Amino acid sequence: LDITLTGKSCGLEERAPMCGVPYHSVEGYLNRLVQKGYKVAICEQVEDPKSATGLVKRDVTRVVTPGTITDNSLLNEDKNNYLCALCYGSLSVCAAFADISTGEVSITEIGEDDDITDLFNELSVYQPSEVIINVSQRDCDGVCSFIRDKFNALIECEQKTLFEYEKAREAVKRVFPGDYDKLSSPEMVMAVGALLQYIKKTQMSEVSFVRELNIYAKGKYLDLDISTRRNLELTESMRTKEKKGSLLWVLDKTKTAMGARFLRNWILKPLVNPAAITRRQAAVGDFFKNRMAAEDVEYLLSGILDIERLTAKAVYGNCS
Repeated sequence: LDITLTGKSCGLEERAPMCGVPYHSVEGYLNRLVQKGYKVAICEQVEDPKSATGLVKRDVTRVVTPGTITDNSLLNEDKNNYLCALCYGSLSVCAAFADISTGEVSITEIGEDDDITDLFNELSVYQPSEVIINVSQRDCDGVCSFIRDKFNALIECEQKTLFEYEKAREAVKRVFPGDYDKLSSPEMVMAVGALLQYIKKTQMSEVSFVRELNIYAKGKYLDLDISTRRNLELTESMRTKEKKGSLLWVLDKTKTAMGARFLRNWILKPLVNPAAITRRQAAVGDFFKNRMAAEDVEYLLSGILDIERLTAKAVYGNCS
């Protein structure tokens, strides 16, 4: 980390060196560690030094992991940062995805009749930075190799405690009381529940900043395999692997970080339902016909900050 040691006066001529980093520069070190795939435990004083007897009590207040970052400086503002939970059952694999910085949670099920590439395609849409799995690496070695090669994500296998059905069911009912009955299999409940429990475990607080649970089945969005996405250069060019030169680069005239993420998700998950497509086209058409209204909205949006991520920071107590 190339840390410059801090020091503290101890009554002697020389300051006593301390093995740590200044609080005001911690984000740079956090970023470096998380990019390398490490988990970082944040310890803070949990009592008032004035009223403490002896050493001031300290405790772990949160754990920063690649999939549970809420600090804006560590995130790409126009791209979601997903934590993924994979729950292997006897007849299916359920994949749940959560971006705790925006409150998005999605779940889908890949059945036994579906090809393993269907799971790879789902993972390539979300590109998770961290994945928790209920089985051992030996039982899902191909998927683990794919995740490491394509996304360089942190993988934790055999997280059976997080996937325990009863605990997962309680977590889902607590956070998504209106959506629980829509989860059609125990594996779906366990996948979503594992995500919620992991977030609570790392953030040291109840999961309270989530929007509705997006439950979708095969056929809701257009199936695009990894090669097709790459060849069409939807979000990055083939040559440079950068946004410039891609379809997203051409279309993205958004004025907010929220809009940029929204547009990216539209491109990666094209609709197939004609009614939904027509509704979207009608909305775009209204703005196209009424340029004055469009320009007014653009002007108003340009002054809006990233409300989603600021809300998440406030809810989890990470605001400065």
